[in-house]
Amino acid sequence: MKVFGEASGLVTNLAKSSFTPICCNDQEVLAIQETLSCNLVNFPCKYLGLPLSIRKLSKRDLLPLVEKVADRLPGWKAALIHPAGRATLVKSVLSAIPVYHLIALQCPKWVIKAIDKIRRGFLWKGRKNIKGGHCLVGWQKVCLPLTLGGLGVPNLEVMGWSLNMRWLWLKKTQPERPWAFLDVQVHPNAAALFAASVQSVVGSGTDTKFWTDRWLHGKRIADWAPSLFAAVHQGCEVKNCPGSN
Repeated sequence: MKVFGEASGLVTNLAKSSFTPICCNDQEVLAIQETLSCNLVNFPCKYLGLPLSIRKLSKRDLLPLVEKVADRLPGWKAALIHPAGRATLVKSVLSAIPVYHLIALQCPKWVIKAIDKIRRGFLWKGRKNIKGGHCLVGWQKVCLPLTLGGLGVPNLEVMGWSLNMRWLWLKKTQPERPWAFLDVQVHPNAAALFAASVQSVVGSGTDTKFWTDRWLHGKRIADWAPSLFAAVHQGCEVKNCPGSN
């Protein structure tokens, strides 16, 4: 770090830094503290604005996201805003706040429901909490595209699946990325949608999976011969095609 600072001019401010140990004993933690002279922060911690943990995130870890959406309401004079203007704010601001989290995290349903409650309340009455009778149209209808009779408000759950799909796409198309060899955890619906949407054109075959990619007339071998796939696969890692796989 010292050599990097001397070469680049970007000196690390240890007073504003912290370290979070993983699988370290007390002696190792003490040695790190003496070397770096910065604070010790245990998991869960924040990294690039996201909660980072070695275990499943708790409600306390994700509640700040809901509060961040709710905190945007007091600054708006909702009584002076036309319903069309409130709809625009819901789509452009309230729906955009959770995008950063949805890219990296699989937010549980209670988070989606809590944010939807805030969006729904502001859309119909300009406040955080409303009763069911205040809603003029069902929320599922509101989240439909304009072409299908909805208001075009993003469905956060479906949007989260589509954002998850980007990791699968990058892993497929850019295997040189440092994290590409990791087992990327995405929502099962995102994985199913990706498998149904992406069709492979076999070139060298190094990036095409023989059994599970849709390379044979738009279908997978698993679709053409499910009994054979079930007998061969057996939960093992499927190798790349072509060849004798």
